[in-house]
Amino acid sequence: MNDQTGLPSFSQADIQKVLGSKEGKALLQLLNRDGGKLLRQAAESVKRGDMQHAQELLAPTMQSPEIASLIDQINRK
Repeated sequence: MNDQTGLPSFSQADIQKVLGSKEGKALLQLLNRDGGKLLRQAAESVKRGDMQHAQELLAPTMQSPEIASLIDQINRK
């Protein structure tokens, strides 16, 4: 199911399942390389309802082949 942003919506259980997986933990570790600053900024944008800004913040990071591979692995589960 998609929310009003056109992005899939996730329950807290879905998020916990992903973040508890080996791939999810590796993804979080990569996203926290800068001490989590970028991830916190993106999360604040999401809280304000500004999904576009959150996506813009994370877009360069998501171009990383390592991160793209982890996301692909998570999506296949």
